[in-house]
Amino acid sequence: MNVNFFEWLRDGVRQSVLLGVSDAIEQIGTPEDSDDLHPNVAALLATDTGPTKSTRGKAAANKKRLGKSLKDMNSSEAA
Repeated sequence: MNVNFFEWLRDGVRQSVLLGVSDAIEQIGTPEDSDDLHPNVAALLATDTGPTKSTRGKAAANKKRLGKSLKDMNSSEAA
């Protein structure tokens, strides 16, 4: 008998997720048969015609380092 730990773990997680979804459907119920989307879902799906903004570059430039770099460590050892 060949037991693969990761396969066993994956199967356990898959079973837990499926049972959790099943329990949630039993408790909450299924949505009504209507074509109207929830306003929050509709807002997420709406297409934005404006240009997309990239704030990653600005955030990365203003980000403070949390640790020492190799240069900092080497300069402190030399001192």
